Amino acid sequence: MVEGMKPMTLLEQYVSFTKEYSKKSFHYRGDVINYRLFGTGDKVVVFLVGSSMFTSEAYFQLQEELSKHVQVLTIEDFSMKISIQRIIHCLSYLIKMLGFNKVILFGMSHGGGLAQAFARDYASQTEGIILYNTLTRPKKHNDVSKAAIEGILKSIIELKELRRILPLKSIKQVLLDQIESKLDSEDDFELFQLLISKYTESDEREQMEIIRDLLTNYIFDRRDFKYLNYRSLIFYGYDEDPFGGTDLIESLVDMMTNPVLRFIETDRYQLILNPMPIADAIIEFLKLYKQKSAL
Repeated sequence: MVEGMKPMTLLEQYVSFTKEYSKKSFHYRGDVINYRLFGTGDKVVVFLVGSSMFTSEAYFQLQEELSKHVQVLTIEDFSMKISIQRIIHCLSYLIKMLGFNKVILFGMSHGGGLAQAFARDYASQTEGIILYNTLTRPKKHNDVSKAAIEGILKSIIELKELRRILPLKSIKQVLLDQIESKLDSEDDFELFQLLISKYTESDEREQMEIIRDLLTNYIFDRRDFKYLNYRSLIFYGYDEDPFGGTDLIESLVDMMTNPVLRFIETDRYQLILNPMPIADAIIEFLKLYKQKSAL
């Protein structure tokens, strides 16, 4: 930065990021995945982020920090008839087209469900998995996980009727009011205003369909991820995302073989503002399992 120049606001940094790393489109049998690819290193981290009203690019600071150590492939959005099977099949071919043999999956909220589905069905292309506030449906339920899943599926059914009474526009304003009350900087709030303004009813329907598909048709078992011994990183904390996986964390941990667990004292809003705690933990994890692989 030139001496005397005012530092860029978070919104200006976001706009600069989207311009520097423009989206690209991958077409496969009529389906389209829009993505970004940048960074350096021999490892590739695939971002499958679905969290409330924020897309992958909302977490641009986390991506930029990780890109100093690894290549970052962010899956931004899709143009296809939404199903998990079609999404992960198209993703598999995108990874092949880009010339990557194996990738590390980073999933958040229902994006974590996509990561689990890919890791199970495309194990030969997966070398690690990182999950934050993630949904899952375990083969072996406990009372907490069963109630959480039933509650989420019920909410999805009720959402269509709810939108007739309470439009998405009203929900967005309530969320903005909550965020504004938590922030100290008006400049930071400008970014959240822009991000939430982009979220549409079509985006909401797409997210709900992925979650419904995940919790209805994908049942995961410990054997599915046995090959990821010491190669799974699971973050847990107190995020209040209604479609997150806080109540499913115990089931998720039980399904992984020797997972690395990290408590993170943040939520999806603070993760946008200050990604360093989670970025440092991911970098440490990648170094750790690289050392184990060398043994």
